[in-house]
Amino acid sequence: MNQALQTPPAASGPRRFNLEIIGFSPAEKAMLSSTFRLTGRRAFFYAEASEPNQRTDIYLANGDSPAALKELAGRAPNAYAPAVLIGRSPMDIGWPRVEKPIHWMRLFEQLDAVMQTALSERSRRQGGGEKWDGRTFRRAIDLDAPPEEVFVEPSPNESVLVVDDSATVRAFMKAKLAPFRFDVDFAADGETAIDMAQAKPYTCIFLDIMMPGIDGYQVCKRIKGSAATRNMAVVMLTSKSGAFDKFRGNWAGCDAYLGKPVSEDELLATIAKFLPSARKVINVA
Repeated sequence: MNQALQTPPAASGPRRFNLEIIGFSPAEKAMLSSTFRLTGRRAFFYAEASEPNQRTDIYLANGDSPAALKELAGRAPNAYAPAVLIGRSPMDIGWPRVEKPIHWMRLFEQLDAVMQTALSERSRRQGGGEKWDGRTFRRAIDLDAPPEEVFVEPSPNESVLVVDDSATVRAFMKAKLAPFRFDVDFAADGETAIDMAQAKPYTCIFLDIMMPGIDGYQVCKRIKGSAATRNMAVVMLTSKSGAFDKFRGNWAGCDAYLGKPVSEDELLATIAKFLPSARKVINVA
């Protein structure tokens, strides 16, 4: 994982790779597809192919499922179109494995490392003494031409507001969101948060419940009650997990909960749900 990533041209966005997800339940696949939207904010963007005849660049398979491993073997992953496994099984079939429960940054970095090696192999084939015809070690349905580099439009730097009177929480949130090019603002109390939300459109507001002055429930209710801010996603940050507390949050209009201490993996999975691309999918469905 120490290999330097090939960075895209300055004028372009991330480089896109077609990802095939094998052997996961519909719920697991939906979670993976949703959270992988975050990679559109990194140098390497992994997304399922938009057309059935598009060539797969990298496979992600359930390493705990014999049926998935058999299906993966039929896909014939190789040095140019590699695979990564997710699972607890120690079975070694030659591809790196990310253990469950999934740690998203660890998974993203493993995919990056494997894909970087594949790009190096592709370049060596094309630039060396032997010319790669695009088919060797590839599936029969693949195209003959070597894969073209595909860069996508850079994701906009959506703004996120973190409302918490704890400097430790604010620092944690900034550290975990900054690598995905979110513009992160902070407020230490509810009144300031309401003023900031009125002045700037936020994709998501992470809102503590217990703060000086008005509490998070009241802040959420006022944000959701204003025409200018009601479409902003509000995620409550709380150590209170009782049914009554969740009822109060739902009554105030919050979109999701995150328990304290905040987990990096839950944070990334949650914010991925509220990216504009995710909301478009929900609205279409």
